Amino acid sequence: MERRNIGVIDIGSNSVHLVVGGYYNNEYFQIIDDVKVNVRLSEGVSKTGALQKDRMAFGLETLAMYRSMCDAYGIQKVIAVATAAMRKASNGKEYVALIKEKTGFEVEVIPGEREATLDYLGAINTLDVQDALLMDIGGGSTEFVLIRGRKKIEVISLPFGSINLAERFGLEDEVTDKKLKALDDYLTKAFDETSVFSRAYGLPVIGVGGTIRNVGRIHRNIIDYPMEIPHNYRMQIGAVKRVCDLAAGMNLVERSNLKGLSKGRSDIFVGSSHTLARVMKQIKSPELIISNAGLRDGIIYEYFGYNEDNLVYNIFELSLVEIMLNFNVNIPHAYHVLKLTETLFKQLKPLHRITQNVHKMIKASAMLHDSGIKLQYSNHHEHSFYIILNAGLLGIDQNDLLMSAFIALNHRTNKKITIAEEFVGLLQEDERHLIDQLSLFLQISEYLDRSMDGVVKDLKCVIKENEVELNVFTTGHSVFDNMIVSECGKKFKRVFNKTLSIKNKVIVSD
Repeated sequence: MERRNIGVIDIGSNSVHLVVGGYYNNEYFQIIDDVKVNVRLSEGVSKTGALQKDRMAFGLETLAMYRSMCDAYGIQKVIAVATAAMRKASNGKEYVALIKEKTGFEVEVIPGEREATLDYLGAINTLDVQDALLMDIGGGSTEFVLIRGRKKIEVISLPFGSINLAERFGLEDEVTDKKLKALDDYLTKAFDETSVFSRAYGLPVIGVGGTIRNVGRIHRNIIDYPMEIPHNYRMQIGAVKRVCDLAAGMNLVERSNLKGLSKGRSDIFVGSSHTLARVMKQIKSPELIISNAGLRDGIIYEYFGYNEDNLVYNIFELSLVEIMLNFNVNIPHAYHVLKLTETLFKQLKPLHRITQNVHKMIKASAMLHDSGIKLQYSNHHEHSFYIILNAGLLGIDQNDLLMSAFIALNHRTNKKITIAEEFVGLLQEDERHLIDQLSLFLQISEYLDRSMDGVVKDLKCVIKENEVELNVFTTGHSVFDNMIVSECGKKFKRVFNKTLSIKNKVIVSD
């Protein structure tokens, strides 16, 4: 298998990141390493106007390690960018030259608007969202992008972030009402002078960056959310404010023990999280959508041709195909099983009466139901459950993703689905019944293509009073109808209270 590696280095105001990705056989891309060091380059910049010597030395030490990693991975292309701290510092250019001399990395110091555009490309190519205000609060600046119809409409970069807000308003340790009032007054003035907020009224906020990821992680710990999936995690304004108020009510020692909050953010979290809540209040935003993809992902997407004029057309489809390729899924078989499952779903609508949009659930479970075979055939449905839940499938809501995983998990059993205790609170009774129904359709379809040669060309379901007659039209040979009834009949009877029978007609014989 041919693999071309690319490295992206993001020299931020708070942390320095290296992301390594592999491009396999010119077919699919996968992140293979991601490392972060909290260098805090912007520490002291707001007071002195220059990068501090100890921070610069730590940054060089970090980048030297990244140089070794890039060499070990045999990376052909390294793209390195720097943001607010290097933009603002009087000695930023000298530091760029020093990095080049010591590590060989050629660093581009990008303006705030360019940073915001890369955030936008990372988020909009991984989230199925049409209209939103994107917000990325970094260590030394905060970027905003107004998005309409997936298009970038307006971009602005404001000169404050988690580090300089904490320094300016004394929010590192004890937080008082007076300090928060001063912060609120400062933000109100900044927001009132910025037109993007009035144009974003009522839109969801797409949140990018470490502060916002930590808000989501703290909330998941508070509510004991069983899935640690940061991307596309959604929170209402009340939940965001709850996290912000919780952190603001703690001192530094208490915050350092707050579950979900990174140790390196304990002293800079209050100001930045408060800014997030303040933005949502300003535009009357109904929801925060957390994006785990941002600047670094935007660089990668742009490198592979997904720019502002060529966004990923169908996020869900592209992500699904990449996972299938990664796990060596039998693609012709998977597509045929999907076609049969969709046919059963359509023709049996008078029985299942499902009205919600389940297209993505059907497709994800059908296309990835055998993905677990890559790990081990025995109990591969259990491995498929884990893969669907954790392989990074994009463009699908987290609850629908969970249901897709359970549909695949239950496609090899006649028993009523059982939900692991950790997931019980996420799935209502009607959702469990839906899983039961869709996993039955998937199970029947899997058996119809057990020969894995696409022999079934058409289906016609005849719904009778006490029976469903499944007419199967095949070419070349028949299906094992007795085996299908034996394996699926009991479940069909339990789910729909009707007997399943199969009639097979070979329409073309070799």
